[in-house]
Amino acid sequence: MIQRLALQNYKVFKDQEFLFDRGTTAIVGPNGSGKTSILEALEFALFRVVTRKEKKVPKLEELINHQSKKAKVELEFVAPINRRTYKVVRTIHPGETTAELFLVGNKNPETSGATRVDEQIVELIGMDRHAFSTLTYVRQGEIDRLSRMAPKGRRIDLYSMMGLSVYDKESTKIQKEIKKIDGEIKKIEDANEQLQVVKQYLPDTGEVETALRDLDELEQSGAEIQSVRKVIQKINQTLLAIKSQLESPELSSKHEELKEVSEITKYLKSLLETIPDVAENQLRPHIRSEARDLFREIFGDRYSDLIIDDDYEIALYDLQGNRVSLMAASGGEDVCVNFALRVAVNTALQKHSITSPPPGLIVLDEPGAGLDAQRRRWLPEAISRLDVVDQVIVVTHMEEMRGATDHVISLTPQGKGRQPLVEVE
Repeated sequence: MIQRLALQNYKVFKDQEFLFDRGTTAIVGPNGSGKTSILEALEFALFRVVTRKEKKVPKLEELINHQSKKAKVELEFVAPINRRTYKVVRTIHPGETTAELFLVGNKNPETSGATRVDEQIVELIGMDRHAFSTLTYVRQGEIDRLSRMAPKGRRIDLYSMMGLSVYDKESTKIQKEIKKIDGEIKKIEDANEQLQVVKQYLPDTGEVETALRDLDELEQSGAEIQSVRKVIQKINQTLLAIKSQLESPELSSKHEELKEVSEITKYLKSLLETIPDVAENQLRPHIRSEARDLFREIFGDRYSDLIIDDDYEIALYDLQGNRVSLMAASGGEDVCVNFALRVAVNTALQKHSITSPPPGLIVLDEPGAGLDAQRRRWLPEAISRLDVVDQVIVVTHMEEMRGATDHVISLTPQGKGRQPLVEVE
């Protein structure tokens, strides 16, 4: 859980502190007011990385306020692994980033140095940046996108949101390794084949030895045979060299070793391709249950049930028990279905995580982006009822969100180069 974020000369913020608590917090402000900068600062503090549209910011010094020579970010958070509160302090200098990690209340750092702090935070959170993002972050435009998809596309999209696409990436890496290994095997086999072709046109060792004995007899009779002897000796050397290469570890034992490695790697690839389907099958009932409970909590006075089948086909049931197609739902309920389904992915992953304690945090980045006025009016109600995790942070330009969350941080731009006005409601 996030408790405090302090920024000094970080982008538009020259000196600003943000406090976070349990429950829902809305960060409200128009475009360009610094909302995204806060999310980037959270990511940078935890993982020393800032991503924009799935791409890393190449130079961190870009985050320094243009009127300053360095920027500092402080973040206090409760570590899921031991429930203790830590403070990470990162300072950005041109070409360099320093870091210290403190246990809150202690003057001396637990560890120092950017890389060591990175490693310690991953241990405290119990997951790397990719896993943390998958569990906590609902990106802009992901809320209403689901209703516009066919069931098959919806399944693929949710599959990616579950973080299972990482196995596809690993499978691709392994496929490249398999190609490399098979290439080395092919080179060895080609070399062996070429040597065998040359060898079949050469006499064997016995024939060479016989020829040399015959030369000895001719030499004793006074015949001039030195040039012939040199040719036969070169042939013998070639024959011995070919034999040595054919028996060398490079062409014999290494070939077998590479074939064995290739088989193991191909088996590993097949396992990686199986894991996502197994994981998705296990997560699916939890996602359906979470989405159903969340939807009924919000819309129990209008609908009796939400059913998601194995192919992610969605159906609503009215209070009389009649099935209502999602496409036929009125008043923006489709958005709330999608909201329930999308958030259910995160809550199901967090609740049923077996590798580490869940972070207990969900960040909703512009959940109302692209929604019309009719659909937007349902979103504040949905978010106000969202108590499935300890802490929800909503980043939005929707003024309708005021009063729908436990806490509000309001950002008002003050002009180019000036820090926005920050008000806490």
